[in-house]
Amino acid sequence: MAAIHNKVQNHKIYATMIILRLTSRCGIFFMKFIHTKRGFTLIELLVVIAIIGVLSAVVLASLTTARQKARDSKRIAEVGQIQKALDLYYDINQTYPSTTPAGYSGVDAGIQVVTILGLLPNIPTPPPGANANYLYHGVYDNAGTPTECDTSAPLDTPCSNYELGITLERSDNIVLTNDADQSIGAFYGAYPDCVVNTPGADQCFDVKR
Repeated sequence: MAAIHNKVQNHKIYATMIILRLTSRCGIFFMKFIHTKRGFTLIELLVVIAIIGVLSAVVLASLTTARQKARDSKRIAEVGQIQKALDLYYDINQTYPSTTPAGYSGVDAGIQVVTILGLLPNIPTPPPGANANYLYHGVYDNAGTPTECDTSAPLDTPCSNYELGITLERSDNIVLTNDADQSIGAFYGAYPDCVVNTPGADQCFDVKR
């Protein structure tokens, strides 16, 4: 029995020695690998930097596009809110506001009127990137011709229509394919900028009644 016990102990000691030797050799190999591993070459570094630059440019371009679309969506939604307020004003007064209502000034004077009357909670301010204000022009029917409804209109002429718009940041927005594209006074609905008649891609989103 003692002999068997001694043999077992001897085998355990032998196995332990083998494990220690293998562990020691692996450690030496690992240390040699660390010390002999070469660094990146200049070309490899330049390639990595170029790839990072391309990826960054793609991500930034996507973010810019997404932000422009989000701002345009806000502009379009607020134009719809202004339209509802103008329709309420018409229901009450049987006319839309004039382009130049007494006591008000600015390209959004008609919008100021409906806001003061409580039909809008506040004067909508477009996001930065295009017009600083929403553009409003009253319109009356001048013998079948839409004409600016301002101080030059005949006395007590009701404004039967209006032109309301804002410049969008992106010309590929689908709303631009079926908007009014009407020009009244100093408003240019089919141009890049609603306030300048310079030819180019239509970015003026305009609506009328």
